[in-house]
Amino acid sequence: MSTSYETLFKRTTAGIKPGLEVTKALLEALENPHQKLAVIHVAGTNGKGSVCAMLESVLRASGFKTGLYTSPHLVSFSERFRINGEEIAEEKLNGYIQTLEKTADEVEVATGLRGATFFEISTAIAFQYFADEVVDIAIIETGMGGRWDATNVVIPLLSVITHIDIDHTNFLGNTIEKIAAEKAGIIKPGRPVVSAPQVPAALAELEKAGVPIIGSAEAVSVNRIASPQKLNIETHSQNLPTINLPLLGECQRENCGVAVAALEVLADMLDVELNFKKGLESVIWAARFQTLETDPLIILDGAHNPSAGRAMAKTLSELYSRRQIGFIFGFLDDKDAVEFLRPIKPFVSKAWTIGIDAPRGTTAEQAALQCHVAGINAEPVDVSTGWNAARDWASAEPNRLVVITGSLYLKQVLADADCL
Repeated sequence: MSTSYETLFKRTTAGIKPGLEVTKALLEALENPHQKLAVIHVAGTNGKGSVCAMLESVLRASGFKTGLYTSPHLVSFSERFRINGEEIAEEKLNGYIQTLEKTADEVEVATGLRGATFFEISTAIAFQYFADEVVDIAIIETGMGGRWDATNVVIPLLSVITHIDIDHTNFLGNTIEKIAAEKAGIIKPGRPVVSAPQVPAALAELEKAGVPIIGSAEAVSVNRIASPQKLNIETHSQNLPTINLPLLGECQRENCGVAVAALEVLADMLDVELNFKKGLESVIWAARFQTLETDPLIILDGAHNPSAGRAMAKTLSELYSRRQIGFIFGFLDDKDAVEFLRPIKPFVSKAWTIGIDAPRGTTAEQAALQCHVAGINAEPVDVSTGWNAARDWASAEPNRLVVITGSLYLKQVLADADCL
């Protein structure tokens, strides 16, 4: 990691601060780069990164110069800032970090407001970078929630809300209604909103914003016609060519429907034709049921909350119901690991736990205890031992595979241990 990133990351010790005053003041000092951008703003509990990746890939395949801002990063901070699919160069990113930190400190002195957080400055970097490079469309993912998220200073072309479920309860509330109300904060008057299918309580909160909600399931039909993810997609206006989507599982079919519904709205707004087939078939989004090795088959998935656990169980049932599956688990301590694990338990033939050396990361022993509570017998090990043991176990029989899951941080953990 660069020195500039390390100094910026120290601002995470300030924690997460609600309110948009600091972000607005910082952007004002930069002459409001976000106001120069055409934005698609995406919030939700699960799937928002995948939806962002699909939106970006289709728009890029259709000739648009795209900006993509997502979080968290998996290995490198530069992953958060992409133009036309390419991460920002480290030297350029360092320059933005130094400039924005200096500006943030000047704003703090001039206004008397609190200091800007890591995420607030990161968001300002994205807006400045995309404005400097004059992207045609910027796809902006919220960090958490929506209403007080630093990204929520934009007036977007349209807002997109993916599946809403229980997560980040210490910040967003412990009911689906409270969480949905926070996500609904990205809805803006007079701007269209596309939503994934929601439970009635969540949908009711979105509707309180007073803007008609375009339901993706009503606007788009997505059906799997062959394994692993060969899709037939129909909208009100067209039948798309057969799509071979690289992202697997039922949850990604839902995400695909959300992305296609949003893109149809955008195409109508801009009066353009989009290359759905090329864009969807070339989408790349790491750590979402990502194949790391094929012999033996090793899959990495960053699922980390109860809803994602249920989605993973459906994907495993759909693709690997006849195979023995070994798991490597690792968690953060603010996630409901036990409820994440319960739907996965029937698929576990063997399990190991590893520690995550990061803020909020649990030890291998703590993770093993959570597995025990969920009824899973797991062996706590260090990363290299777990990787080698799982590979050896999977290689011993032809019908075995390994799934590494429990946190998006696991890709960094594996990379640090030279397993990737």
